[in-house]
Amino acid sequence: MPDPSRPLIGWFAAFGVVFIWSGWVVVSRLGVVQTLTIYDMVALRFVVATVAVAPFVWRYWPRNLRWWQIFLISCGQGVPYLLLAFGGFQFAPASHAGIMMNGTLPVFAAVLGWIWLKDRPHAWKTAGMAVILVGCGLIGWDRDTVGVAPNAWIGHLMFIGSALFIAINMIGTKAWQLTPMQAMVCIPTVNLAWFGPLYLAFLPKAVHVAPWSEIILQGAYQGLGPSVVAVLLFTTAVRTIGPSATAAMMAMVPGMVALVAIPVLGEWPSLLAWAGLFLATGGILLAAGWRPVKMS
Repeated sequence: MPDPSRPLIGWFAAFGVVFIWSGWVVVSRLGVVQTLTIYDMVALRFVVATVAVAPFVWRYWPRNLRWWQIFLISCGQGVPYLLLAFGGFQFAPASHAGIMMNGTLPVFAAVLGWIWLKDRPHAWKTAGMAVILVGCGLIGWDRDTVGVAPNAWIGHLMFIGSALFIAINMIGTKAWQLTPMQAMVCIPTVNLAWFGPLYLAFLPKAVHVAPWSEIILQGAYQGLGPSVVAVLLFTTAVRTIGPSATAAMMAMVPGMVALVAIPVLGEWPSLLAWAGLFLATGGILLAAGWRPVKMS
């Protein structure tokens, strides 16, 4: 249940999550056009995050789950998700990522929840998902982007794939009742355990020639922002203002990404992209439980 005595803390926590998630899209897009490879960025994320959560692993490890359940949940927000997202950033603008990933996520979550948990979406959520898909369709149809990023459609497909993995993580977490602290210790440690050896032995690297500024930015933001700080802030928000209000706040992410990408990356969304953004944002709000206010 929400804690009505501390609503201000909850709203600040929710906005903090929006800021971190929006910043992650922009920082990741910046990273893939610089020196580091996408494999370097994945490795940095999980090395830093594993070091950060190491003191809590023994206490919060989910001993009630089987190894394949832990592995599935961890991969849902781990290496496959990140490689698809980072790969998408190589083809499409940050604003498209904000819309495609955050827009299709509630659609996949609703479908998987219906199949896996028998949680049938209500009419408003279904309407919200339809609006989201229209907004994403406008992004895919944006001919202004084709001129500067002719292979943006590849990035769009990769963003959608990454959203599917996140949805698997979310539904698995709910089905097997993984706590936020358990997720925070599982995801980086499990992914580093199997990806680390592959990265060291086989995958392309540029970390040895990258400037320290890039390494520190990507390592700190990737490893601490979404992996640790955002998890704690999200949990605080859900406990104080409730899951519906928190989910509705997440509708701010696509717009925030688009606004931050303008000064940081020099990426100006087209008019069609803005239209898709507004539609997707409205759809996310509906899918999260927001209702139009009836005028008396």
